[in-house]
Amino acid sequence: MNPRSPKNEIEETEIVPSSSSSSSNQQGSSSVAKSDEKTIVIDPVTKDTYDLEKEIGSLYGGRCTVYKALYSQYDKEKDMHEPAGVVTLKTIDLKLHKTEFNEFRSQSTIGLPYIPGAKVIGSMRIFGTPSNLFCVSLPYMSEGSLRYILSTRTNKRLPEDFIGVVLKEVLVGLRDELHVEPNPRVHNTLNAGDIFVHIDDASGEMMIKLACQASVYDSGSYNRGASSSFLDPESISKLVTAPEVFGSKNDNSGPKSDIWLLGIMALELAYGVLPVRNREDLDRILEKLRKKRKFPRSLEKLLIVKKRKSTFKKAMNLLKPKEKVFSKKFERMVRECLAKNPRERPTAAQLLSSSFFTIERDIEKFKRFVLSAKKNPVPTDNCRIS
Repeated sequence: MNPRSPKNEIEETEIVPSSSSSSSNQQGSSSVAKSDEKTIVIDPVTKDTYDLEKEIGSLYGGRCTVYKALYSQYDKEKDMHEPAGVVTLKTIDLKLHKTEFNEFRSQSTIGLPYIPGAKVIGSMRIFGTPSNLFCVSLPYMSEGSLRYILSTRTNKRLPEDFIGVVLKEVLVGLRDELHVEPNPRVHNTLNAGDIFVHIDDASGEMMIKLACQASVYDSGSYNRGASSSFLDPESISKLVTAPEVFGSKNDNSGPKSDIWLLGIMALELAYGVLPVRNREDLDRILEKLRKKRKFPRSLEKLLIVKKRKSTFKKAMNLLKPKEKVFSKKFERMVRECLAKNPRERPTAAQLLSSSFFTIERDIEKFKRFVLSAKKNPVPTDNCRIS
């Protein structure tokens, strides 16, 4: 058994409103009290408390709520609670969402416990309540997911320089914490919604971390089909998984199938959207990208079926200087990740040693991008690195 596997026992807790004058029947059928007063979740095993401050996201298409919570640890010797910071608290109402709970329970066995400094977000505490609320405590990530951050911008693209900053942190998490031999773990749904950013109020330090299954949630208000142009895990499982995984009845996923998804995510971040309606669209786009000397400015153009050109026109097009949209290093990295044969794809460690990820980048610029107001969108052109 992996020593980082979290404890999956559902232990008893109780939920009480902040005001002592509120009775249990005021909570109604919901596991979280819906009133003007704050709700405190008490863990009776540790007696730690979670003061639900505000909603910051959701699970399962908006059906389950994620909160920012003020966390207090119980000191048994002093018989008192001491503030211990802010956490994220995922909740599932078992009365209303038993199916979602069963899905989460199967995922939580693959999740990781919390370790300070780790690149992959782990669970700090997993517990259930007698009033049928299931809770998962996670480290608080102040800025939410990269998908959410980009959804608030006029320009949904991420400049190439910033893609290098973000994906490098993801690759370190894959190399050091998931794709570890002899028993590597597979992420399976790697996408922009699984990358979370936190900026510490006191120090200003920025952290980029990868959520994995049990620690994944949707940042911000959920609005199906309108909140983001990026693929959600459901779309990934249907459309853009690696060739060895797509349509297979057997579980052929492995570390190299995660590398494929990293390449897909790089295209999403660079173009702002992956314009695919079916697997055929994806295959057509990728096949043309493999053949082109330079990536185009728009992926949509690759789906247009063009009439066959004369030999003379083809020759003239070859002589025309083509616009450089991305660096050769970026294009090479994406092509390597999206190799059809998994044996030809690099490992996370090999990618980190490649020329695209060994470039020194200004992380402070990315932090300013994250903190910048919606009224100051990033430039349309991607940052280019020669």
